[in-house]
Parts: sequence; C-alpha cells; structure tokens
Amino acid sequence: MKVELSKEIQGFSLIELLLAMAMFMVVLLISASAFESVMKISSGVTKSAQTQMEGIVGLEILRKDLNATGYGLPWGFQTTPDPTTYLEADLGTDNPIVGVSADDFNDAPPNSSTATPSPAVPRAVVLGSVPATQNPIYAGTGTNSNPGSDYLVIKSAAVAFNASVGKWGYVNYSGNQTTNNSYISKWNTAEDLTANDVVITHTNTFSGANQAQHILAMQDDSGFSYKLSATDAAGHFLPAHTNYMPSGNIVDPFGVKINNEKVIAYAIRSFDASSADTIRMPFNRADYYVKRTATTMPSRCNPGTGILYKAVIINSMDSSGGGGTEYPLLDCVGDMQVMFDMQDPNDANNTMTVDTLATLTADDIRTRLKSIRVYLLVQEGGKDNGYSYPYSDPNKVISVSDDRTPSLGRTFKVSDMVSFFGPEWNKYRWKVYSVVGQPYNLMY
Repeated sequence: MKVELSKEIQGFSLIELLLAMAMFMVVLLISASAFESVMKISSGVTKSAQTQMEGIVGLEILRKDLNATGYGLPWGFQTTPDPTTYLEADLGTDNPIVGVSADDFNDAPPNSSTATPSPAVPRAVVLGSVPATQNPIYAGTGTNSNPGSDYLVIKSAAVAFNASVGKWGYVNYSGNQTTNNSYISKWNTAEDLTANDVVITHTNTFSGANQAQHILAMQDDSGFSYKLSATDAAGHFLPAHTNYMPSGNIVDPFGVKINNEKVIAYAIRSFDASSADTIRMPFNRADYYVKRTATTMPSRCNPGTGILYKAVIINSMDSSGGGGTEYPLLDCVGDMQVMFDMQDPNDANNTMTVDTLATLTADDIRTRLKSIRVYLLVQEGGKDNGYSYPYSDPNKVISVSDDRTPSLGRTFKVSDMVSFFGPEWNKYRWKVYSVVGQPYNLMY
C-alpha cells in the first residue's frame, strides 16, 4: 500500500537548512562579539575599581601621616645634643632611589651634603625631588624613579608602625622641697604608656622673662630618651631623671609660682625588656617616594610607572639603625608632586601655595604651614588596546597639580607621555589622585 505525505508535513530542504544554519552562525558571531566587548568593558571597570579599592588604604595612610606632621617634635633643646648619639637616616648615596639620598633630608648627622654636620631643630616636613638629569623609568639604564618626581619627608612621633606610636602622658608634679616624686599620669585606657615604651619629654614652661615651648628635656647631651620600667606604689611610671620631671618651683616673670607647669612624655617606640638599645632621634620619620623595582611590580603596570612607598627610618642605635623599612602603598604610579599652603609672611590673613620649603627654618614651617597637598599620577586598571586616553590639547594632556595653581606641579604634553610611558601610553587609563592633610599639631 503506497502512502503519500502531504506538503504540510514534509521536512526542510537542504538549502533551507543551510540558510538557517548560516543565519544562526551570524547571530552567534554577533552575540559572541558583543559578549566579548561587554567582558572587556567589565574587566576594565573591575580592574579600575580594584585599583581604586587597593589605593584607598595606602592613600589613607598617607593622609593620616600628613595630618600628623610635626606631632611631638621638639622646638629646641635643653642641651646641645651630641652629634654621635643624635642621628637620623644613614642610607648613603643613591638610596633609597637613584639620584636621591635619604641622608640629605636629615636635621642631624650623618648628612652627605654637609662637611661637619651638627644636630639642628627638626623640620616637620622636608621636600626634595629626583634630579631632572635622571632618565625616565621607561628608558631603563638603571633608573627607578621618574625625573622631577617629588620625595617627601615627614617627621613626627606618630608616623611609624609600632604599638607605642601615638601614646603620651603628662608628667604630674609630686614632691616637696627636698624630694621630687613626679610621675606619668595614666588614662586607664588602652592608650596608656606601657612598660618598655621608649619616651622623650617636652617641657612647656615660663622661665624668667621668656617663654620656652616644647623644649626637649635631656639628662645630658647624649641622653634624650629613656625606657619605662620603674613604677610607684600606684603603678605610675617614674621618669628616669629629674630633668624629665616638673621642678615644682618655676615662677613667671613677676615672681609668681606657676602651678600649671607642663611636662609631656611622648612614646616613640619600644624595645625588649632585656635590650640596652636606645633611639637615634627624638621622633619618627617617614619618607614617601615613587620607585620601580624589577621584582615587585605587577605585570599590569605601565613600564614607566613605579610603586608609591612609605619608608620608615629605623629608629635604633643598633646595626640596622638609620636604614629604612619600605611599605608599598599604591601600584602603577607615574609621578608625585607636592605643594604647601603657607601663611603669607607679609599678610597674616593671606594664604599662598608653594612647591618648595628650601629656605624655611623649622620655626618658619611650624608657624606658617597650613596644609600639605600631594598629587599622584596613577594608572587605573591594565592596558586596553581598545581604549584611547582622551585629550583635547596635545600640550596639556594631564596636569599633576591643582587648577588653582597651574604654574606649580607638572603638566604632561603628548611628547612627555611618550617619553615617560612609551608610545602606547594612551592605551592606559590615567587619573590624578589628590590627598590633602592639615597638620593640626604644629603649634601644640
């Protein structure tokens, strides 16, 4: 029996199948291309967001240190310090970056640029820069920081990484005409000074007709600190020498006894109970700079960028003292520029912005500095061949500065970007981060 199929239930022809498959492949290719584009955009956004998240912690550390500039710094010395026991950085030439020595920012020996250095009152902030004669990082030849990138030094009791940082206490007077039993007050909190903290002492009192503020108390010319150990019956720590105590008999210029003589103990660091080591400077110090190394750079970073480091000078008289411990804060940094808002010396009501402190003394900085501005040129995400960095003026691609002060900082032209970051510089996303700190403790 022969059965004929109706046209309504016949299958597709070969030509129809081929056309359908071709159309399906076209749609699939379009979808795949769109998906790839979406993934690239998503990846770029994700990497950019990741860069921003990673940078938040590092930039917050920088901001905190900017605010702490000058905290616990002495304004003068009770006795001229011995230059063999009051020291700062001791890293030598081309250290920590080629063309710059940390020693050149010292206010105490050793200092490679001074023939016969002697301790001076510490400046709260010092600024330098990588010599303009240095080659860019991208050019290689052994350089590891871009020419003109700034080098920032902050001196403060509160810029190191240790459990003692930030602790302080008043030295309360207790005694009579024959005995001084002064002791360091307790806050009864986790911020209390503890055993083995190494402290320095400031006096802030009237003496004769002059007011001496934040004078570094010293037992002798080489003894400007001590380690907490001895306590009284109430558990209060006792200063190691009467020079670290209120005298109880200070009078003002009119002969009236002063009852609010202020003596403050600041913690700098701590040593083990069995250690006989001492600190080399009566404050802590943090150096900020951009450096590229062959072993620590993420592969996504442009070959002309480096890492923003915070280096804490090792505050110890042992064999490692004077060196630096580096802490990486932010990857893929191309440049750092620093500026300062200062009180106009000719008009107390006017603020001026400058990019150098070269001629200023410690007292000038303390009385005139209002804020510190740090600008960082940072690459966000990785290289993107489908991206082109937008700019309208080839002579002003990006400014590592403030719009208020265009003459300060640095403005990169297209030729500068090629020189510093290579011919494919525009395949990277660039952003300028600004961090502003206001040193609250300079006058207190």
